[in-house]
Amino acid sequence: MIDPQPFETSDSSRKSFGKDVGKLVSGTMVAQVVGICLTPFITRLFIPEIYGIAAIFTSIVSILVVIACMRYEQAILLPKDDKDAGALFLACLLILICFTIATLLMIWVFKDAFVGLLNVQALKDYLSLVPLAVFIDGLYLALRYWNTRRRRFGTQATTQALQSVSASGLKLGFGTLGYVNAGSLIAGQILGHGFGTLVLLYQAMKCDLLLIKSSCSLRKIYDQIIRYKKFPRFNIWAAFMNTISWQFPVLMLTSFFSPATAGFYALGLMMIYLPMNFIGSSISQVFFQRACVAKDNYLLSNLAGDTCSTLLILSVLPFILLSLVGGNLFGIIFGSEWQEAGVFVQILGLWAMVWFVTSPLTTISIVLEKQEINLVYNVVVLLSRFASLFIGGIFENIYLGLFLFMASGVVVYGGIGYLCVIVWAKASVRTIWKQVKQPMYTSIGLAIIAFIVTLLQLSAILTCVIVILIGLLYLIYIIKTQPLIRSYMGR
Repeated sequence: MIDPQPFETSDSSRKSFGKDVGKLVSGTMVAQVVGICLTPFITRLFIPEIYGIAAIFTSIVSILVVIACMRYEQAILLPKDDKDAGALFLACLLILICFTIATLLMIWVFKDAFVGLLNVQALKDYLSLVPLAVFIDGLYLALRYWNTRRRRFGTQATTQALQSVSASGLKLGFGTLGYVNAGSLIAGQILGHGFGTLVLLYQAMKCDLLLIKSSCSLRKIYDQIIRYKKFPRFNIWAAFMNTISWQFPVLMLTSFFSPATAGFYALGLMMIYLPMNFIGSSISQVFFQRACVAKDNYLLSNLAGDTCSTLLILSVLPFILLSLVGGNLFGIIFGSEWQEAGVFVQILGLWAMVWFVTSPLTTISIVLEKQEINLVYNVVVLLSRFASLFIGGIFENIYLGLFLFMASGVVVYGGIGYLCVIVWAKASVRTIWKQVKQPMYTSIGLAIIAFIVTLLQLSAILTCVIVILIGLLYLIYIIKTQPLIRSYMGR
């Protein structure tokens, strides 16, 4: 059974929430630091075109993985009875095996047609690895939600660290040995994810094998599939649309421009993902588990409001600073040929901030089983991104496409964030503003200082150092002065 204990009081809830987030963040901290340190060496070994080909492979796998378990993995957190959850986990495994076989057949039949559509012949040699990557990532998803239900956040932190460190290390090792091709990047990614999946599988089998065996009943599995039928009926399409909207830009940029342009976008998006993976995804996993309990205890509004405020306080200034110096920062860290990726990030900075804040909170739609609206939202996201990049492609102007991408994203993500937090969770706008008001004013002041620094035309390195110091100063400030942040950190 899911333990409702963390919601006895608001302060204990925040501390418990912060403790579990802290487990994930502390584990991923090593992974992110190692990843950041190794990426500049990797980008100096692999040119943007090779990076772009690997990004296309990753996009294909990501699109398929999101439907590999028919989204039943998300339902694992919802049943009150652990045996029902175990039945859902077994349903995910059965569906995943069938889907992997179907993917293998699809690749075998349509490989040449797909390569011809994208006009990237180098991709043909690697498409046969797609089913393997789909199975590994799909299994990881099911195991991650199972371990989230069991509140093994420390184990998940270990797997995230292992995945990042091993994937980056393998890519660097292959490149150093002279295997400078897209296959090295793809192999490193698959093996890295495989190591993390094995850790989660070992932990689940070690601790929960008897529980899972007791759930192994075709009748029980069938009952849970029917009970949560909204997930494949609505969530699968919502998730599919959402993933396509994330991965389709790589395919469109390859088609309209070049694999190198797709490589710039992929690296820029990866760097935008870093704070999301470092903090946002950790908050999202814990928030989802807590929200499932808070809904039954009528405390969802407090949880949603506090989490929204925390994400706003953490994100505003860092993303503003990234928008100011992204181009120079990428040129310094990853090499001059990657500076264009930093320019892409500068354009997308405002959208990234809004996405960072709203993304963890959109799980409210799953908790409240409002899959129909979530589907409509993801269709709008997909259409807006497609239209933005299509216009940029027609006019042969990548910057126009990215600007429209950013503007539409701010509107759409801002709207769904308001719907989830204010309308569905019924959080108080006044309370949220009271919590974020002072940090917002401070962020604006520091952002003005950073902007003046960029106007002084100092050296790129000095400008970046000053801006990074401003960001660190803000981090110290919010830890010292914001009770909400300290409460989530557990003081």
